Amino acid sequence: MGTGHARLSPSNARWPKCPGSVREEANYIDVPGEAAIDGTGSHLLLEMCLDNSVLPIQYEGQIIGTNHEDNPNGWLIHKDRIDRVQICLDYVKRRYDELKALYPNAELTIEAESRSDPGGMFGRDDWSGTCDITITVMDGGKCVFIEAIDYKDGRGWVNAAENTQLTAYLGGKARNHIASGPDLVRPFRVERVKAGRMTIVQPKTMPPIRYENIETRVLVERLEDLSKAARATDDPNAPLIPGKHCQWCKHNPKRGGSCTAQGEQSLKVVETMSNQVTTTGDQSLFETIQASMGNLTSLESNKLTELADAKDGMMAIFKQIDDEIKRRIELGETISGYAMLPGRSSKAWNGTDKDVEKFLKGRKIKKDKIYPAKLLSPAQALKLDLTDRQKKDLQDKLISVVAGKDTLQKVARQEVDENKAELMFGDVETPTTEEPSFF
Repeated sequence: MGTGHARLSPSNARWPKCPGSVREEANYIDVPGEAAIDGTGSHLLLEMCLDNSVLPIQYEGQIIGTNHEDNPNGWLIHKDRIDRVQICLDYVKRRYDELKALYPNAELTIEAESRSDPGGMFGRDDWSGTCDITITVMDGGKCVFIEAIDYKDGRGWVNAAENTQLTAYLGGKARNHIASGPDLVRPFRVERVKAGRMTIVQPKTMPPIRYENIETRVLVERLEDLSKAARATDDPNAPLIPGKHCQWCKHNPKRGGSCTAQGEQSLKVVETMSNQVTTTGDQSLFETIQASMGNLTSLESNKLTELADAKDGMMAIFKQIDDEIKRRIELGETISGYAMLPGRSSKAWNGTDKDVEKFLKGRKIKKDKIYPAKLLSPAQALKLDLTDRQKKDLQDKLISVVAGKDTLQKVARQEVDENKAELMFGDVETPTTEEPSFF
């Protein structure tokens, strides 16, 4: 597996919400982080197990993926990684058995790391990706069911319901069966495939398996919406729209980028709040804001939330202002009221450790005073080179969590709409060491 992605990669959840992010992120070098590289090792192990019809335990202690572009030294396979991949394989085996019982005369195909091209359904060549696992059921020469499975190795909880990545994968896989003509485009014959399933397997979360059953008609409706979002990215002036999707965007100021969308949105919030305050005569912006602040007790709770949400954007604006002032000063420009001055001072030894030790011993200072021993903190211990199982043992036996002082913090808002498509949770059986029957 390589790190190269299509311009509108299904795994990028930002472009359907922020069309301008595609243009801006293209200006940054894509360097995979440590967590992403580690996840690639698990994906590679999963692919090897499926392709070679073997269990992951057979790779224990071996190094796989040497010379991989993301990790040339490869990945040494430990038991914790084996257990995570086995959870996914157990689910695939269970699904094979369930579907075989449901369609006893059908032919079931399991694909690993196969191409999915939803963009081609709409005449695009920049919207495609690689689906981790696909299960296709063919009965009487016709496709009756498709399941797209995406394996996640991280801890960040991923929702399977209305997941744009899985929608694209499943749509691309259904394309051969529902699209028309030699180019496999519109009109789409949704009646040809009754239904499908979009599944997330994420062993580090609970529950580790979650999925959404979806009718082909609903799938195509979502694909149509995504195709409109794709067209929006073609506009050279596509807008930047801030939201939770900004977290991992390379253009995010918190990640070294220079996006101003969140700050601009925050200014609009403050402006709206200010306009709601009755004032007389001409006032400056700060006078208007001050008038708003003076009436906080009369604001409704939802308005207070809007103002509080604007904080990060406002702080991002001031950070960019500070960065620009620093840049100009470093170029030799004089900025009235500002200068680059030394920060808080600290003390450092002029000589070597041996010089300091010799000096202090000569003054009859004991060695334990010169080299005071201090046990590392729990947080430092968890950063040591330990396996996930060893870290869990350490946490269970020797670490407790002490609640900090109550502080005001942002919390996730309730976003679950019970009237939306049904989100189903699957149980996971204990990992088995038997040879999976579907290989």
